[in-house]
Amino acid sequence: MKRYVGLLGVIVVTASLAVVGALGGAYLADRSASRQADPTAGTGRSATGSGDAGRGPSGSPARSESPARSESPTPSESSGEQPAPRTYRLDKVIYDRASMSVTLLSAETTGGRLRLNIRYRNDSSVTWPVSCPTVAVDLVSSQVTLADGRAVRPERTWCAATRAGQSFSIEPGEQVDSWAVYPTVPRTGSSFVLSWYDFPDLRVRLR
Repeated sequence: MKRYVGLLGVIVVTASLAVVGALGGAYLADRSASRQADPTAGTGRSATGSGDAGRGPSGSPARSESPARSESPTPSESSGEQPAPRTYRLDKVIYDRASMSVTLLSAETTGGRLRLNIRYRNDSSVTWPVSCPTVAVDLVSSQVTLADGRAVRPERTWCAATRAGQSFSIEPGEQVDSWAVYPTVPRTGSSFVLSWYDFPDLRVRLR
């Protein structure tokens, strides 16, 4: 999801704060209060799963300008035989403000692909409006940058797969789970940087 402040994003307005976010592949939050979120996301009511298609909704932010920060998606960073599927529990905070948070819960590697599971949680006393962008925008609104500098865009996201162009709200005490799948597998022990819509970049190490 992309976050709008003015993510597949998600728009949050609390007193002087406006944030928008998109679910697993759409605009989740843009920080320009003058803008409005694109009508693109799905409703999420206390979702606790990883936000897979046909399961509970997921939340995530997107970059409004959709800057072309990467080249075309690249294949897995690892060469030769594919490693066995693994799940990494991460629980790394991407964004936390006014009791509204976005957290990278886990990473899954399988078949030469990296799936990142992200949770939007609203622990504030006000509603958090969110929306998903169009498929085209959503698929260029996040990326992972590998240790060798290659930037890889997602090939599938929660927003693009199930909620493109839809809007919804995360009520107080509720959460929404989002995900994105990238056609790469970082080498074990190496780090990569996750750029999730317009939220702050997050450095991640799988080990």
